Amino acid sequence: MKLERLFEVKNSKLFSVDGKEKSVSPELVKAVKWSDVEGECEAYNEDFLAKLRDELKSLEEKNQFVFVEPVFDKDAPVEQFVAAMKHTARRIKDCASVIGFAIPQQVEGEKDFYISELSQKHAHYCFFSKNISDSEICMY
Repeated sequence: MKLERLFEVKNSKLFSVDGKEKSVSPELVKAVKWSDVEGECEAYNEDFLAKLRDELKSLEEKNQFVFVEPVFDKDAPVEQFVAAMKHTARRIKDCASVIGFAIPQQVEGEKDFYISELSQKHAHYCFFSKNISDSEICMY
């Protein structure tokens, strides 16, 4: 299922596609721990991901929106983290309430790889950062 873009980033700010600026506030953030997505045995926690999807679908019904802020809380390679977040994106692919994903500090050096991987089937996603100054990435 391909979702239409509802938001876009211009000059590091978030806008709805109708041109209205959207404030990036704490209630827009949905933190998702890597360790909740991928357990100790490096298997994805499909039960957690199903519950996350249900939560995001309930926001959709209320016309509320969030972006996922992945929490890099494991000691493993960046590529493994990116794969886990890509899997997360696939599991929530039909949730129109998801604006996009934040870029964790630990991934900033690989931001192009991260964005490319998560955008492959989710071209409507916007990306967010606390540290990267880029007109295509929303600062929060």
